[in-house]
Amino acid sequence: MYYIDFKTSFNKLELSEETFKIIEEFGINLKDIAIGEFSGKDSAAAIIEAFKEVDVILPVVAFTGTDYGDKNIFYKNWELINKRVKNLYNDDKILLPLHYMFEPKLWNALNGRFVSLIIKKFGFYTPCIGCHAYLRILRIPLSKQLGRIIVGGERVYHNGDFKIDQIEMVLKVYEKICKDFNVELKLPIKYVKENKKIKEIIGVDWEQGKRQFSCVFSGNYRDKEGKVIFEEEKVRKFLDEFIYPVSVEIIKRCYKGDFRYIEIVKEFI
Repeated sequence: MYYIDFKTSFNKLELSEETFKIIEEFGINLKDIAIGEFSGKDSAAAIIEAFKEVDVILPVVAFTGTDYGDKNIFYKNWELINKRVKNLYNDDKILLPLHYMFEPKLWNALNGRFVSLIIKKFGFYTPCIGCHAYLRILRIPLSKQLGRIIVGGERVYHNGDFKIDQIEMVLKVYEKICKDFNVELKLPIKYVKENKKIKEIIGVDWEQGKRQFSCVFSGNYRDKEGKVIFEEEKVRKFLDEFIYPVSVEIIKRCYKGDFRYIEIVKEFI
C-alpha cells in the first residue's frame, strides 16, 4: 500500500516508485493524469466512463475512519476495472497503480468535533455531506500537481431512491469547491438512473453494496422505514454557510502551511 500524505501533497508530488516508472516508460505527461476516486461500484463505472475523455487515471482510495472492510477488495476491484478498460480501449488507456490517502484529524474537524454546535446552528446534521467534501479536499492539492481533474462516482438517481450527499444541490457545492482551485470534478454517471446501466458499463454483475467498504454511519439520515429525512432549506443553509466556505478556507490555509483544522472550523460555527 502506498499512502500519499495530505500535508505533503500541497508542495510535493509523492507517488509510488512503480507509478513513476510507468509514467517514465510510457512518456506520460503529468498534466494528462486525472485522479479517479476509488471506492465501490459507482466509482468503478465512473472511472471506466471517464476514459472516453482522458487517457490516464490515478486511482486514489480515501479512508475516512468510519469505514471498514477487507482492504484486499480494492486490489481485486482494480484488477477488474483494469481488465475492463483494456477490453474496451485496448492499450490506449492507462490505469495507474492504486494509492491511498487518510487524514483523520481533518475528518474529525469537519464531521465529528462540532456535531452538537452544528445541530444547534443549522437544525440539521449528517456526516455524509461533510464526509464527501472531505474526500474532495483530500484530492484537490494532488490533482493540481497532475491534470486538475477528479473523477467521482456520484449519481443523482439510484433506482428511484437518492442519497442525501448526492442530490443536485450538494453536488454543485462539491463542484464549486473544486472549481475554486481550478480543478474540475467530473461526474460521468451523474444522471444514470438504473443500476443495470452501471452493470453494463462495468461488464460484470456487481451487487449493490458489495465489493467495497462499509460505513458505520450507513443510513443515518433515514427513518425507520428507510425514507430519507430531508428539509431542503436546512440542507441549503448547511451547505452555503458551513460546508462550502469551511472547505475552501481549509484548503487555502493548508497552502500557507496552517493545518490547524479544528481552529479553522471553529470560525464557521
